[in-house]
Amino acid sequence: MKDLKLAGLKAERSSIEVKGVTVGGKEIILMGGPCAVESSIQMKQSAETVKKAGGRILRGGVFKPRTSPYSFQGLGREGLNYLVQAAREQDLLCVTEVIDAQSLELVVDQIDIIQIGARNMQNFELLKMVGKINKPIILKRGLSATIEEWLLAAEYILSAGNPNVILCERGIRTYEPSTRNTLDLSAVGVAKELSHLPVIVDPSHAAGRRDLISSLSKAAIAAGADGLLIEMHPNPAEATSDGPQSLYPEQFVQLARELGIVAGSVNRVFASGGQGDGETLESLRSQIDCIDQTIIERLAVRMQVVRKVGDQKRLDRVKDTSREKEIIQRLVSLGTELQLSPDLVKKIYAFIFEFSVQSQIKSKLTKEKDLELSLYPVGSK
Repeated sequence: MKDLKLAGLKAERSSIEVKGVTVGGKEIILMGGPCAVESSIQMKQSAETVKKAGGRILRGGVFKPRTSPYSFQGLGREGLNYLVQAAREQDLLCVTEVIDAQSLELVVDQIDIIQIGARNMQNFELLKMVGKINKPIILKRGLSATIEEWLLAAEYILSAGNPNVILCERGIRTYEPSTRNTLDLSAVGVAKELSHLPVIVDPSHAAGRRDLISSLSKAAIAAGADGLLIEMHPNPAEATSDGPQSLYPEQFVQLARELGIVAGSVNRVFASGGQGDGETLESLRSQIDCIDQTIIERLAVRMQVVRKVGDQKRLDRVKDTSREKEIIQRLVSLGTELQLSPDLVKKIYAFIFEFSVQSQIKSKLTKEKDLELSLYPVGSK
């Protein structure tokens, strides 16, 4: 794309840093909050949840460009004060959308990150305006925009002098009615092939349904997203905007725990909202809880397979010593590579093997007894 003079791919990828938070680095940044700012209490509760989940940025709309002129349009200056105060109390950054020159002038000195919404992606005069300020800009992809159009919109901001652009994939309009929009995860990879700019994903506006947010968020991280912009509301049933796609606070916190494991699987780090190096005792314990759950779930699956294996064996050959030695040798070698003690691996698997053998024997004896009863009912001999 010849016109991507500034947004095009460079030798090194860009990262956007604001007040100690870096979007586009190894950490995946979580941004969360309600679609619309409604009250001081609502924003304080939202900020507390974002902080608890390990989020770094509080989102909230104070100017709402709505499809219907009769829908809630936002609280404006009053909402801005609620958003900023709640974020500062929890040591979070804050992001909100601007829709014109007047709204930009109002928020520019108070907001850490400015968002250009999907409907304004090709509002070229607005793009030029935010290109003249020294603030990070989240540029959402338009409802029906191609990736080239999206990147050229970013070019407007960059060419006006602002290098701090974060691309946001939020779903595009297709013929599929099951979701509000269709999340184009391929756009994350394509945008990163064509541009040096960081890319985040908004699964909430893509799905329009809270039941899909978890899977789409995990898929976004796997696809290479540098951050997530997720809607959460203290009471979605009473939300003035986008209640059906907003997570409940407990869902938001649980999802954050699960995302840490996904991030690790693609050699990324899920950002924490703590102090210092970003990892608090609470966040570390949350990671352990999630890992423990995964261990138990996988162990349960292993035992199911073990019982099936036992069904294929003769009762006098349930225990296979050579097979156990082979497994131990392989896992000790793997554990050593992962800096695990060989003694720990041996002790854990010695117990697993013993329990597995007993489980197989018990299963076979039960099935043989059931077979005998089916062939020779009680009283028939």
